[in-house]
Amino acid sequence: MNFVKPHLVASLLVASGLVLAAASSSQSANSPLFSDLDQFVLFTEEEMTFEQDVQISSGDLGANGKLDIQKEVTINGNLFADKIAIDKDSQVNGNASYNRLDIKKESKILGTQTEPVQLPIAPLPEIPSFAVGTQDFKFAGQNNALATGSYRDVTVEKDGRLILNGSTYNFRKLELKENSILIFSSPTILNVKEELRAQQNVSIVPAANNLQPTDLEVRYVGTKPIEFGKRVFLNFKLMAPEASVQIGEETTLRGQILARKIRIKKDSVVSRELSGVKIAKQEEIITDPGGGVYPINILLVSLTPDATLEDALKVAQSINGRIVGNVSSINLYQIEVQTRTIEELEDIINTVRSRTDLKLDGVFRDYLLPIDV
Repeated sequence: MNFVKPHLVASLLVASGLVLAAASSSQSANSPLFSDLDQFVLFTEEEMTFEQDVQISSGDLGANGKLDIQKEVTINGNLFADKIAIDKDSQVNGNASYNRLDIKKESKILGTQTEPVQLPIAPLPEIPSFAVGTQDFKFAGQNNALATGSYRDVTVEKDGRLILNGSTYNFRKLELKENSILIFSSPTILNVKEELRAQQNVSIVPAANNLQPTDLEVRYVGTKPIEFGKRVFLNFKLMAPEASVQIGEETTLRGQILARKIRIKKDSVVSRELSGVKIAKQEEIITDPGGGVYPINILLVSLTPDATLEDALKVAQSINGRIVGNVSSINLYQIEVQTRTIEELEDIINTVRSRTDLKLDGVFRDYLLPIDV
């Protein structure tokens, strides 16, 4: 995948930010800066925290309170908050609007800085009331589907798989256990009243390539914190106006989270858009004896046109990897693996290529091709 120079990315983001600034200048002093949150990948009423090595691939970030950006975080989007704190060696490829900024000298905001900013930035959405049912369900195994309706407690057991067939579901509690998969086959509203949690290696994915991550709306009205374990793969729009949300380390999230508080743990990749890539850290990039330059822990997997996101997930799971990026228009996926040498990466590539049960068109190294302009 080609890497665009940071200043080029920044120039596009700066231009879009100036348009936003002009559009918002006519807002009255008592009204929110934004009337809707569609452009935001993450928005919080109180506080948002990013741990070390988090990457925001696309989408803006907003907080009516504070944005806390820890060290070595990369953000490809604009920031809007009352207070912004940025630790060392972080970079914002976009604009920042704030009332107070605390930034370490080793960090950079490449776009325009605007002070002060109008508050509130935006209101969190209100969730309509709903009633839950009385039946409990526990799903084990691979062949499970749940009809639209109202239920009490729903659990997908370890290594289980559950398909939601669309429309509206009302739960009191939803629990996704280790290695389980929740699939939505059409646009779905999932209302959860009191408890929502997921263990490690959980996946929430669409069944078809024509579905967007935000075609699953998870609406949580509880106050109990929502916690997702590490190495989860999330595709949804999560609204939790009264709760805090914690996303475990090494997570890939596509869609949106709108909540009272949000914490994204280290080495996670977050994207508002369907397509996006993870930018390798300098220490992960090697030059092989043939002169090829690529990350030592990333491979590219091209799938057949009929393959779905679940098929890509099967490839990643077969090599203990995780999806960190994709180009949806050509069904190309970026998978991060636990390799540290050229030989280890070669072994992984050959292992995937030998699998005849996967919908593969090709497996490649993620060669870095600089763009000169």
